[in-house]
Parts: sequence; structure tokens; C-alpha cells
Amino acid sequence: MTEETRCLPDDIADIWDTDIVKVRHRFAESPLFSDAALAELVAQNPDAVREIAKMDPDREDAREWRDSGLSASDPKALFDAVEGGALWVNIGHVGARDARYQALLDDLMDSVEAAVPGFSCFNRQLGILISSPNARVYYHADVPGQGLLHIRGQKRIWLYPGSEPFLKPEELERIITTAAGEEIAYDPAFDKAATVIDLTPGDGLFWPLNWPHRVVNGNSLNVSATIEYHTRTSRRHFAVNYANGLMRQVFGMTPRSRAIDGPAFWSKAAIAYACRKSGLGDRLIRASDAK
Repeated sequence: MTEETRCLPDDIADIWDTDIVKVRHRFAESPLFSDAALAELVAQNPDAVREIAKMDPDREDAREWRDSGLSASDPKALFDAVEGGALWVNIGHVGARDARYQALLDDLMDSVEAAVPGFSCFNRQLGILISSPNARVYYHADVPGQGLLHIRGQKRIWLYPGSEPFLKPEELERIITTAAGEEIAYDPAFDKAATVIDLTPGDGLFWPLNWPHRVVNGNSLNVSATIEYHTRTSRRHFAVNYANGLMRQVFGMTPRSRAIDGPAFWSKAAIAYACRKSGLGDRLIRASDAK
């Protein structure tokens, strides 16, 4: 049994992809997440910094999320700014830039696969989030399978069921067709159904596909690693929601099924593949939104 396997809960096979899975990890002990290593990573790969955003740390209002105007060209200056301001830095596809990070991710996900019969994932990607004291990430949902490994600081996360009213089908469709980013409507009343978890270094979470969530940092600089992955099932969900999104947004039809098997699904999967491969889907969505 590996060290990573010992960090997984005993009941992981029973609750995987149906409930929140709490894990312990050793990323926080790795020198790859020191200030010097992160600065070197950004210095060598400034284009890996996908976003440097700022927000109002006192309000849950996604309209406050905006580009900071800062550059990744000077990592030390950037990290100093994160220390002192309401900023959120997203470094993406880290494993593709440095194989050492990918090895950490693969060790963990291989252990999950070994512990959960029938679970197999691909396109595993590691991101690194560096964020300011008291910064927040607004209510949103992600398309791939997700995990969050906390490395430095304190962070509180609210996780919500991936069903109505917390996530409406049309909202998920628009996320998948890229028409609305990851934004979905938030109602403070949703918090009654949320699972609230405080994260400290060494804590990690996985949650079921597409579950909405929001995050607020404690009064300390935060470093976390994000995990994205796909499975054959998640790709089927993607295909059916993409096709349903075209039906709803372009042709004004209300989809009657979100099934991921059967003849209707395979028809939708073929439509989704053809429209995405050809670029027709994007053109149809843009034309519909322009009306």
C-alpha cells in the first residue's frame, strides 16, 4: 500500500462520485510548492498563468470578478501583490510544463483508481491557485471531474448538490457550450443545503460531477492545487448537455432527456461531436446570442 493510498478514506469506493470524498495528501510537504519553486515555475512558463483576477472580498457577487491588469512577467512582484491585495492567480496545465508536478498528480489518481473499482480517468490536469488573504471564488460549477488539494493557508468551501435549484439544466448547458463561462445564479438560501468544510494544509476534497461550489479564504495567503480529470461517463454527460444546449439556445427547443445511454443519447453524441469538430456549434451559439 502506498503512502497516497493510506491517505484515502476506507469507504471511498462506496461514496465516490455520489458524495464528497475527504482525503489527506502530501503535496503540502513537497518543495515544489515553496515560494521559490512557484516563482521559478511562473518565470519559466508565464503563459501558463491563465488568469490574474481581482474581486470584492466582502460580497458574493460574480459581477465583481474582473481582470486585475497585472502581469506574470515578474513573479516576485506578482506574489507580493497577492500577499497584499484581493487577487486570485490561476496557473494551468502545470503537469505539462513540469513532469514533477504531473508525477505527484498521477500517484494520487492512480491510488484512487486502485481503491475505487471501475473508476478510470484520463486527461488528468493539475492547476495551482495562489490567492490573497480573505479572497473569494464566487458560486460556480465546473465541467470536468474535480478535486481540490489545500497546501497553504486556510480556506472554507461551500459545496452544493448538482441538481435544481442549485444548478439548472440550462445553466449547465450554457457552461458547456462556453456561452457563459462557469457562472450560475446564486441565492443565499442555497446555503441551507450546502456542505461547509474548512480546509487546512494537507486536506483535500473530491466531489461529484458538476456540483456547484464557492470558496472564501481565511486571513492568510492561500496555495491550493486543483485537479481536473475526465471519465467515459463525464464525457457522455458533456456530449448530451452540449447537444441539449444547442437545442435550447439555437432552436428554442426544451430537451426532454439527459440520459447518457440509448438511441437518443447516441444521436446527441454524434451531433455534439460533429458540431464541435467542425466549429458549427460555436458559430450557431454566437449567432443565437447576437439576435
